[in-house]
Amino acid sequence: MKSGACGSIEELSEEIASGLSPVTIVEGCLERIRALNGEIRAMIFVSEAEALDAALQAEREIRSGRGRGSLHGVPIAIKDIFDVKNWPTTGGSRLFGDQVAQDTAACIANLQRAGAIIIGKTNLHELCAGGHDNPWFGKVVNPLDGSRGTGGTSSGSAAAVAAGFCAAAIGTDTGGSNRSPAAATGLFGFKPSNGLIDTNGVLGIAPSLDCVGVLARSTRDVRLVTEAMAGKRLGAQGRASASRTGLTIGVCPELTGAPVDGAVETALAALLDQPMVRTVEIAFDGREEFVSAGLTILQYEFAQIYREPIGKNPDLVGDAVRAFLRDGIGIGADAYDRAIAIRAEARTRLMARMADLDALAVPTAPGAAPRLSDELTLVNGELVSWGMAGGRFRRWANMLGMPALAIPLDVPGGLPASVQLAALPGRDAALLDLAETLTGS
Repeated sequence: MKSGACGSIEELSEEIASGLSPVTIVEGCLERIRALNGEIRAMIFVSEAEALDAALQAEREIRSGRGRGSLHGVPIAIKDIFDVKNWPTTGGSRLFGDQVAQDTAACIANLQRAGAIIIGKTNLHELCAGGHDNPWFGKVVNPLDGSRGTGGTSSGSAAAVAAGFCAAAIGTDTGGSNRSPAAATGLFGFKPSNGLIDTNGVLGIAPSLDCVGVLARSTRDVRLVTEAMAGKRLGAQGRASASRTGLTIGVCPELTGAPVDGAVETALAALLDQPMVRTVEIAFDGREEFVSAGLTILQYEFAQIYREPIGKNPDLVGDAVRAFLRDGIGIGADAYDRAIAIRAEARTRLMARMADLDALAVPTAPGAAPRLSDELTLVNGELVSWGMAGGRFRRWANMLGMPALAIPLDVPGGLPASVQLAALPGRDAALLDLAETLTGS
């Protein structure tokens, strides 16, 4: 491993097949965490003994010819809203005290069955609803630039991968929470089709929007982890036909209705400027009503889950979470039902417009990684809130049930930009095929 940093899943799998011990890999990751986590604050729980025991078991199995596949012996970190038996699940909060999980979340158990080593749990925005400055565990620092933040809410998961603490990390995406930090840290961040990965054993935020997803260094790594968590292979959905007939990718400026930095636009144009790609601009009606409906659904569903526990212990959550909850409590059932109807109408319209498209391309964020101090990003000379941009740039995929993959794009002399490719619901495999074709990774 170069400079002690953990490599990609593909790299580690090849090295393990060539004789590298998973114990050596995990020891290197733990050493790096001990050296750097105090500054980055990506990890909030690490079980060194269990990780080393699992690595030793993986080594024995692999050497005796009982390898389980590409994830066997590979260290992965998970956002601290996933249950692991006998580990605490804090949600980045003090609300749950010292309680420990009685079982392991279904998707994490699937990872373990595939041989992955769960190295620890990562920091996050409190209960996936608070601000970037977690009142209990602190701000997560961007490993690419210590003056920058990571976005969120899967902030620690992104930082853990970018810092080389693990080969990949698991987060959740309710309104862009995987794609936002992936964009800030130069990673691939995946939000699968709603329902593809079991959320049993995962703290709920807004059940109709919640998705489990991966942060990794390549599309191929994303696929490996997604398939392991889902417990099934993602079948072929079009790579062969795409290579014969080309790709039709939609662009939709009306979907966000917000300024995008010139560096992001240039990077997106370069990605799509390939011989096999044809771009088509499509319309999106009723954007402002749709954006508002997304926030209504998110806050209302959050309030249904957390109104009682936070109401009993308001001092155990931070100010930002209390404010978010107050907004949710103030939303009536009629307003929620109307928001659900707006979502359904928008889904019907956009699905029809995407019927002949292979994917939709949209910037993941309006600019480069936000400032650590205030989470603002520079967009054509103006400072813009990175977090508030989520409602326009990312939540639409959760609202529409679509798989979406944030893809890092190089910006000469600057931090990476990011574009997300999205496909029709259920077309996860086709989307990953397309992304691999465009990026070569």
